[in-house]
Amino acid sequence: MNLLSSIKDFHYDFTRVHLKRRAVPLAALAVVTAMTFPVIAVGMDVYTVTDGTTTEEISMYQADAEAAFERSSFDKEDYSIASVLENENGYEVTVKQNYYVTITVDGETLTVYTGDARVSSILHKAGIELSEDDLTEPSLDTVITEPGNIDVTRVTIEQKTQTKAIAYTTETRNSSDLEIGKSRVVQKGIEGVEEVTLEYTYHDGEEVSCAQIGTQVIKEPVTEIVENGTRQPTVTTSGGTSLSYSRVITVEATAYSGGGTTASGMSAQVGRIAVDPSVIPLGTRLYITSADGTSWIYGQAVAADTGGAIKGNRIDLYFNTEAECNSFGRRSAKVYILN
Repeated sequence: MNLLSSIKDFHYDFTRVHLKRRAVPLAALAVVTAMTFPVIAVGMDVYTVTDGTTTEEISMYQADAEAAFERSSFDKEDYSIASVLENENGYEVTVKQNYYVTITVDGETLTVYTGDARVSSILHKAGIELSEDDLTEPSLDTVITEPGNIDVTRVTIEQKTQTKAIAYTTETRNSSDLEIGKSRVVQKGIEGVEEVTLEYTYHDGEEVSCAQIGTQVIKEPVTEIVENGTRQPTVTTSGGTSLSYSRVITVEATAYSGGGTTASGMSAQVGRIAVDPSVIPLGTRLYITSADGTSWIYGQAVAADTGGAIKGNRIDLYFNTEAECNSFGRRSAKVYILN
């Protein structure tokens, strides 16, 4: 046996499993070891491959844990590398038996036989492609180390636009052209229109959120302008005189005569009428007409008297004769409370 043959034989034996070593005479082994030791020290790495029960040592001239695992006797279909640690003797390669991970995606369930790996690698191995918006549970960076489940949620984002009314505002102004209590619209309000962009998010086809991401005014609203009257209202007498008044009430009118002195101390005469002071205070100046304002006109008057039957919205008009009272009877009247 020459020197080269001895070196090759030793290298072959050194890479075999410890449980099965080639018998070499002690003297020859010493010689060969002495001759080959510089080669091992300079270029050879020793890998201890173990699953915690079975241990093998693999020596190689390249630093490659995967290659060491490939040369070991562990079944490559059932085992995968779990970790690689460097130690004083070389490297310790821990292998672990593969297991099944269940993946739920697109309404289906499938299983992948794998060793410890990130979720992203397992999904890639299963041929599952993800969009940048899709979600996974656990997250893509999570390392799976035992049988478990991976849920994939397909995320779809869709934008839609719709129009929306913009409410108009109302501006009020005073106008002396109108009587107090009256108003008019001089500019009609018109709603504006805006375009709203909404972003809908769907998880596996089900809507989970809707957010407004933009607006654009298509048509500005038009302000409504309303004028309110500031002028005192007036009533025109049969003689053409305008009398300003603060309010108008509708009452039931009756008639009386006979002279005498009124409750206010004034003598009874036409134009001095009886009222309920809780409704029309004594001394109030009045203008009285029929309810329609034209059938009859009593004219200007003053609240001067009271009466036991005159309660609420009732008045008693004074006439000079009993015949006039009987002719008048009981009628509906409009009473202007003058200023």
